[in-house]
Amino acid sequence: PGMEWWNALRASGGLYFGFLAVLGAVAGSFASAAIYRLPREGLSVLRPARSFCPSCDTQLRWFDNIPLLSYLLLRGRCRSCGARYGPVYLLNELGLAGLFAFAGTTWAADAGPAALGLLLVALTALWIAAVVDWNHMILPDEITLGGIPFGFLAAVAAPGFQLWEPGRLPWGVAWLGLGPESGPVTLALASAGLGCLGAFLLLFGIRALFSYLLRQEAMGFGDVKYMASVGALVGLEGSAWTLMVGVAVGAVLGVLNIVRMIFVVHQRRIARARAKSFRSSTHLGWLLGRQIPFGPPLVLGTGLVLLAPGATHTFFLQTWPDWIQAWIR
Repeated sequence: PGMEWWNALRASGGLYFGFLAVLGAVAGSFASAAIYRLPREGLSVLRPARSFCPSCDTQLRWFDNIPLLSYLLLRGRCRSCGARYGPVYLLNELGLAGLFAFAGTTWAADAGPAALGLLLVALTALWIAAVVDWNHMILPDEITLGGIPFGFLAAVAAPGFQLWEPGRLPWGVAWLGLGPESGPVTLALASAGLGCLGAFLLLFGIRALFSYLLRQEAMGFGDVKYMASVGALVGLEGSAWTLMVGVAVGAVLGVLNIVRMIFVVHQRRIARARAKSFRSSTHLGWLLGRQIPFGPPLVLGTGLVLLAPGATHTFFLQTWPDWIQAWIR
């Protein structure tokens, strides 16, 4: 009986998705503020309490801070000083509006409002983390370290983050002597603990090994803390798929960025009449382009696991091995 309102809302179709889209636009407005504030000294998502213009520091009035509508009416400018905000604010609001609406079609909506609410919070945090890391090469502690207790909270409030398939035991819990009779919350908490510790140790070891081999820092410690929070939220299996997606996407982005920097360096040398050989531009472009933020690829992997755990599981354990087997034959 307590879920009748939720079932009625979901059955409303347009009202349900409209509600989620509006909620996502509000979350996008919050994300814009967090993206600006978190990397800067003296600012936080709570201080100052009111939104302000980055150019003139004028506090925004409530009617200038309505998601989507205010941006469009003011044409992306500050009412006080006329400075442009840029399209990123609009993109944050539109992006999270669409993402929230899509999340309403996933397993979390079937699991109930608590699971969906936690998923929406996680997606907002992931969005903020990806943009901040892309812009500043920093994964904020507020999200990485804060994500660890959030993962354990999700395990208690919505065990489906760890137990997304009926009758399925999360990776590793059998090592602790746990089985279906242990109950969903116990299984989810055990999985969160194993995932947090396992993901942290794995990334810490990878970071130490490659930093030693390359004789320079191969990975930021923020990535290690981020993966610990992912492990707490989605367990050992989810963190494994997150890492695999992150490595694959990161490798592609790394190659593309190296190629881009090679051409940028060569064109700048030509423009300054200092062009030497293309080979020398290649070496410098490789040095400049090989450093990319690892956070966004990891966030993409986490998002796939959160939104479609079953499909991600099937891809890595069935579809992908079948492709490799067929290719070898």
